[in-house]
Amino acid sequence: MLESIEGTLKNITFRNPENGFSVLRFTVEGEVKPVTVTGNFPDLSVGESFRMEGEWKTHPKYGKQFACIKSEPFFPESGAGLVAYLGGGLFKGIGEATAKRLVDTFGNDLVHILDGGGDEIAKKKIKGFSGKKVAQFLEDWKKLRESRETMLFLYGHGIFGSVALRLWRQYGQNTIEIISQNPYILCEEVWGIGFVKADEIARKVGFPEWDESRLEAGICYSIFKASSSEGHTYLPRENLLLNAAKELRLTMDSQEAFEDLSFALDSLLKSQKLEEDNGKIAIPNLARAENFIAEFISSRIQNKSKDDPKELEAFLSAFEKEQGFTYDPVQKAGIIQAYQSRIFIITGGPGTGKTTLLKGILALAEANEVDVTLAAPTGRAAKRMQEVTGHDARTLHRLLEINPESRRFMRDENFPLETGIVIVDEFSMVDSWLCAGLMKAISERTHLVLIGDKDQLPSIGPGNVLRDLLSIAEIPSIRLERIFRQAGGNDIAEKATQINQGFKPSPLSGNNFHFTPFDSPEEAQTILSELILKTIPQTMKASPKDLQILVPMHKGPLGTIELNSFLQKLLNHSRKEFISQGIHWKSGDRVMQLRNNYEKNVFNGDIGKIIAVEKEDKKITVDFDGHLVGYEGDELLELSLAYACTIHKSQGSEYSAVILVLDSSHYRMLQRNLLYTGITRAKGHVWILSRGGAFDEAVRNNRMQQRFTRLPEFITNKLKSEGISVSKNPSPFEKFLKFLNE
Repeated sequence: MLESIEGTLKNITFRNPENGFSVLRFTVEGEVKPVTVTGNFPDLSVGESFRMEGEWKTHPKYGKQFACIKSEPFFPESGAGLVAYLGGGLFKGIGEATAKRLVDTFGNDLVHILDGGGDEIAKKKIKGFSGKKVAQFLEDWKKLRESRETMLFLYGHGIFGSVALRLWRQYGQNTIEIISQNPYILCEEVWGIGFVKADEIARKVGFPEWDESRLEAGICYSIFKASSSEGHTYLPRENLLLNAAKELRLTMDSQEAFEDLSFALDSLLKSQKLEEDNGKIAIPNLARAENFIAEFISSRIQNKSKDDPKELEAFLSAFEKEQGFTYDPVQKAGIIQAYQSRIFIITGGPGTGKTTLLKGILALAEANEVDVTLAAPTGRAAKRMQEVTGHDARTLHRLLEINPESRRFMRDENFPLETGIVIVDEFSMVDSWLCAGLMKAISERTHLVLIGDKDQLPSIGPGNVLRDLLSIAEIPSIRLERIFRQAGGNDIAEKATQINQGFKPSPLSGNNFHFTPFDSPEEAQTILSELILKTIPQTMKASPKDLQILVPMHKGPLGTIELNSFLQKLLNHSRKEFISQGIHWKSGDRVMQLRNNYEKNVFNGDIGKIIAVEKEDKKITVDFDGHLVGYEGDELLELSLAYACTIHKSQGSEYSAVILVLDSSHYRMLQRNLLYTGITRAKGHVWILSRGGAFDEAVRNNRMQQRFTRLPEFITNKLKSEGISVSKNPSPFEKFLKFLNE
């Protein structure tokens, strides 16, 4: 049976900041000694009073305790209790003497006056209490009263720690009203609170299962999840309804249930939060992005350069003699057409000469005094592009000048890039949003060259842009297939190509490609320790910072979470650390940014190093290649340790050495393009650690998840509307190569 007590906080024995669980000592009327109270509480200060509901229990070690399940602030309204509360340290500049003067002056009306705004206090002259002190006190009273009520409401509904704090920061005194009316709005407006958490909150505040706002939120969540997690730019209506029913945990065994969910979808379509085209449901902005890409492509296909290709070929022949090498005929044709075309795509695997084409284009541009701008989706890819060409290269976000406040690119149709050619590397990583943003910033006079490996993993974000563009034969492109001999007999490119074709290399191990089986996670960790501490430093004369461990998944005994904990203990012995969000943050740790943060100017996938740790305040400073960024509180949710990362997160990066760990627990992720992408991240050596048949399964499994995209359809329709025939005739590049050879 629940009981009630009232008490004033005497001291805090223990508090877990992650979930608010606290062990507190309260002075309670009728009890001779302070009472131990346990429960989930927001941040409290000594001197605060509470009414609490709960049960008396006896702990085997600590004795009698009051287990609190519900609490509300209790403000003493007069006398010594109110003096103790006001002068207990909660309010800056208010000591016991000033508190007593306030209580003596206003008596029993003081709390009512404070809640009403405190005008009478501001007018009354009290010794040692005027001007800024009064204003600060009144502001603190208002904030504390509002935040305490809100935080207790949230904690009372099982909303703890950093989540509760984020809600208060977002909505302030309106938090309770907003959550009570429609908690599902949190999915859209508060980062880190997805549908699952919002739904959990909604159920705790009493929202019914079939409430229309819940159904609409479930549908929106399903299509946003399909976009952000699975890469779809639309979903067929039936797929969306089935996915939403699953996320909402609804039993769709009646016509009425299906109609209720369909009605909710129709409401979203009517309000234009979603749009439908022939049964294909899409997020309106995403549909517009695909449409813009199609318009951009169709406007550039038929426009030809005035440069004579024979003259360009003659320049390249002279350039070959000057540099002391000879281009492959396909490479030479690709360089010329890439330079001439207003849109051109270069695709090929490792070692097929993509960089050679890039350097040739740059040479032609320099000879003809044409400005060239280089860019890539990630900082690491841009840095590598700069290293191999000797030209400046930037990330796409920085090239397009992202506005931190609006989160929009400043470069667009009205403020385009002033350059002759834009060349983007690692284009397989570019999603529909980013592609549309890039193309909006390309002026009429600027040519666009896209470079990427179509066999790597598609973008993390929505769309399959590179593959979709390559599926349209009318778009000028070149597919590089011949592997050129690698320096020092490096066999990574050759073996990666064999794997990409579905063959298991034989022999498996070679000069730079190494394979080691293991039988248990414990054995894998032992092998990792040996490789990291002995083999790799001896083989490559390299340190652990030149190495990256890659795995398919986050979870499991050999997922990134467990491996990062193991590797941190192995590699980082710094004592400068604190624990937050369940992670030990240490000075010297390698960390990765998990989301685009435009205010801090860091982006999803950026890797940095912790260079400073402030243990008391739980703050860290991270160095992202010279860009220093501070993190504290729930901002740490944006980071993860990065000694090990997923193969998806490694896209666009290149490392001196890679250890790829494949475990049988990764079964659902063991796919050929994932394995191929992981292997091709290594430029020096790659070690594959495989348990059981994990490696064989990855080579064998060429089933890539289908992405629902409309870009090929939009481009084809646009070309047809302009009278351009879309057929399976030879591609523009095949025709051009034939012309050069005649």
